[in-house]
Amino acid sequence: MSSPEGGRPAYVDVTVVEFAAHTAYLDPATGIGYLVLPRADSDVDALSDPLVEAAWSERLSDFGDTPRLSLHTADRRRALDHLGAAGWSLLRDEAGDVEVAGRTSDDRQAVCIYGPPTMEPPTLEALDYAIIALDMAANLHPHSHCNETSAPWPD
Repeated sequence: MSSPEGGRPAYVDVTVVEFAAHTAYLDPATGIGYLVLPRADSDVDALSDPLVEAAWSERLSDFGDTPRLSLHTADRRRALDHLGAAGWSLLRDEAGDVEVAGRTSDDRQAVCIYGPPTMEPPTLEALDYAIIALDMAANLHPHSHCNETSAPWPD
């Protein structure tokens, strides 16, 4: 985030990380971001073809032992592992439910994530600007977060 004279941010630098079905929008300066989930109706079930399983097995001894994951489940795990390696995590409320940021214009759910801020400590003004920039980058409906309480998060 850049600050011209007067201390007001001039811009928020949103980092976009795209996975197969999920997209993360991050503001490293404040340590806040969103993970946009894919539409549930676009999921692809795990294949049960033995030849495909054999091709995906790293070793012959792994054949048949690998869990069958849908595209969304496998991609969600990959996204959370990748983001977690950089210090980013899902934001959970007091009950342990994932905090919802809102819904995109194509009706995908966005959940809140947080990471280590590069700005110490982020000001309320910087957080406000970051949320506005993240909403715009992720194409969230204005105030859509007001209509949801928490995200159903499959394991």
